[in-house]
Amino acid sequence: MTELEEKTIEVSGINTRYRVVGKSNKKILIFHGWGATSYSWRDISYCMSKKGYEVIAMDLPGFGETSAPNSVWSSDDYVKFLESFVKKIGISNFYLLGHSFGGALALKFTSKHSDLVKKLVLCDAAIVRKERLNLRQRTVKSLSKYGSKIVSKTPFYSFFEKAAYWFAGTYDYYRANPIMKEIFKKVINEDMTNIAPKIKKDCLIVWGEHDKATPLEDAFVLNNLIEDSQLKVIVGAGHNPHRNHKDDLCDILLKFFEK
Repeated sequence: MTELEEKTIEVSGINTRYRVVGKSNKKILIFHGWGATSYSWRDISYCMSKKGYEVIAMDLPGFGETSAPNSVWSSDDYVKFLESFVKKIGISNFYLLGHSFGGALALKFTSKHSDLVKKLVLCDAAIVRKERLNLRQRTVKSLSKYGSKIVSKTPFYSFFEKAAYWFAGTYDYYRANPIMKEIFKKVINEDMTNIAPKIKKDCLIVWGEHDKATPLEDAFVLNNLIEDSQLKVIVGAGHNPHRNHKDDLCDILLKFFEK
C-alpha cells in the first residue's frame, strides 16, 4: 500500500497539517467538512492513489492538527487561506473535491480561480443555506430561547446546552472552541447559490441518498444551477459517503476524472 505522508507548513502565519498519498502529475485536492479532518479521507486517498492519482488533503484552520484562526473568519477568509496554501505547495491544474463545508469553499475557490482547477467535485456540499428546521431542531430552538433563561443560573446549564445541540443534530457547534463557534455562526447562514451559475468547469455533484445534514434536494438545486453538471446519487448513503460507501464514491470519482 502507498504510504501516507504527513506534512506541516506555515501558511499565512498558521501551522498547517496536510496529508499526501501517491505521487503523480494527476493531483486531487480535498477540502473536508466542518468538524472533520483530512484523515477522514484516507480511504478515498488510498483508493485513488492506486489508480494513478496523487491525493492531497489538508486540515482546514481550526480542525485536526491545523491551528485555529485568531479572529472570526468568514468563508472568504478561508478561501484566501486556501489560495495561499495552493501557492505554497505549488500545484495547479488539479481536481478539486469539497465535502460539506469544504464543498462551499471549493465552489467559491473555483469561481475565483478556475484557471487552477481542472474539474470540480461537490460532495454533499453545504451551499444551499435556507432554513429548514425539522421537528427536533424547532423544539430545540424554542428550548434554547426560553428554557435556557430558566436554567442558566443553575448547575444544570452546561448539561442543558450540550443536550440541546446534541438533540438538534448540531453538536459540531457545541464542540467547537469559542472562536470556531463564532465562525460556525458566521458561515452557517451564508447561502452560495448565487455563485453556482458562475462555475464553467466540468462539475460532478455527488450526494448521499439519505443525507440529513444537506438534503438531497440541494443536489438537484445545484445540478440545475451549474450548467452541464453531472449528478450522481449514492443509494443508501448519508452525509458521509467517503466513510460508509467509499468503494461507490471511488468508482464515481474515477469515471468522472477519466472522462
